[in-house]
Amino acid sequence: MPHYSSAENFLFTGTHGHVIAIDQSDGSTVWKTSLPKTGWDVVVMLVENGRLLCGTGGRVFALDPIDGRILWENGLPGLGQGVVGLCTLRQPSGSAGAVAGQSASSASATSGAGGSSA
Repeated sequence: MPHYSSAENFLFTGTHGHVIAIDQSDGSTVWKTSLPKTGWDVVVMLVENGRLLCGTGGRVFALDPIDGRILWENGLPGLGQGVVGLCTLRQPSGSAGAVAGQSASSASATSGAGGSSA
């Protein structure tokens, strides 16, 4: 397995309590990490501060995006074992999240004022 110094060209996917990094240049699996005590749920992911943040099965994990190593985990005591949503307030300019947010607001503006807001 080649050594990577950056995860910039990785595609991250999560399912069945696992996170997988795929090299976008050739589709090969770079690493696969099993998230303990999470069952077979879909994994929600977010990249923030050089960490791959993952939520599944009522738990939150921070992974090293280069090698998949678990840096920390939080079992969210007392909250059960369900789908976990992730969100931060940081929106660096030029990020995919910022672009997606702009696209969503543009679509909302062009679709008219018929929707409701929560």
